[in-house]
Parts: sequence; structure tokens; C-alpha cells
Amino acid sequence: MTTLSNPMRNELLCFVVQKSNVLTFDHLVKLCTDFFREEEIIAARKVLDPLLENRLPRNTGANKCATLKDIVKSCLNPGSSLPQFYAVDLSRLPPVGTEYCDMSAILHELQALRAEVRQIVCLRDEISAL
Repeated sequence: MTTLSNPMRNELLCFVVQKSNVLTFDHLVKLCTDFFREEEIIAARKVLDPLLENRLPRNTGANKCATLKDIVKSCLNPGSSLPQFYAVDLSRLPPVGTEYCDMSAILHELQALRAEVRQIVCLRDEISAL
């Protein structure tokens, strides 16, 4: 996913983009459906619609779960060019317990950190040798 240069404020979209790295699709949709109000979901949809090539489908009635699924799919689409989203009101970001985290993503991140530490140790040893 490529990003545009102008950051935009939207707590829901910020949460979805950032947490999509460590949460599964279903858990992310469930957390957002339980936490965010319908007005926030509609506002996020209105922000996202002009940024996408194809508009999000209109879900009739108060079906915020279907709308959230469309939003998450759009944010996860690697072909979409989205701006960086940021949150100002941190109280509008849902807390995420460890039971929702995708352990494979966390293990992947841990492996990357270990490799980076090994590289730093090698550099330290080379500098000491000089």
C-alpha cells in the first residue's frame, strides 16, 4: 500500500491501518464494530470514498459490520494509495488485549528485532577490533 503525502485525522482509519499488522481481519472488524459508534464509521467511510478508485458499496440499514468489513478490506488493499491517518483523541482508540493479537505477526517482528540486534553486535565487534 502506498501512501499520499498529506496526513489526515481519523481515529478509526488510523486504528485500522496500524493494527492491521498485528490483528487478524475478523478480530479487527469485531473490535471496531464493538467500539466505534455508527457515526464514526460513516465518517470514516466518507473520508475513504474519495481516496479509492472504486467507491465503497452502500450498505442499507444499520449494518455497521458490513461497512467496517469494506473499510478494512480497502485499507488492506496493497494497490490503494491512502494518506497517513493519525489520531488526536486517543480515548477514541479501542484497547487491544493480547488475546486478539496475531502471534505470527508478533513473532515475525521479534525475529526482525533479533536480526537487527545481531547486526549491531557485529558492528560493535568490528569497531572494537579497529
